[in-house]
Amino acid sequence: MNHEVIATRIENVSMATGILAGLSAAGAVLAEPTGLEALGVWLGITDQPLIVTIAPILGTLASVCGTISGCTYFWARRQNRRGNNSATRDKPTPLE
Repeated sequence: MNHEVIATRIENVSMATGILAGLSAAGAVLAEPTGLEALGVWLGITDQPLIVTIAPILGTLASVCGTISGCTYFWARRQNRRGNNSATRDKPTPLE
């Protein structure tokens, strides 16, 4: 199992969910009901736009993916150090 490939793939997923969360937040700001439409949503006459409902969920998903990405990044770095240390430790020393 190549830890660097795993960390890179998880990082890519994390960046994609971050972009998706940012775009949905921008869409939610633009689609947020105002004026009489907001009053209708508050009274329960009309429904809130779906993007306004989903934006916080996507923000949470991006945060979770970012946390997992950070953990795998540091895990991959630790595996690299562990591999480098064992390679130098097992290296034969020259005879004098």
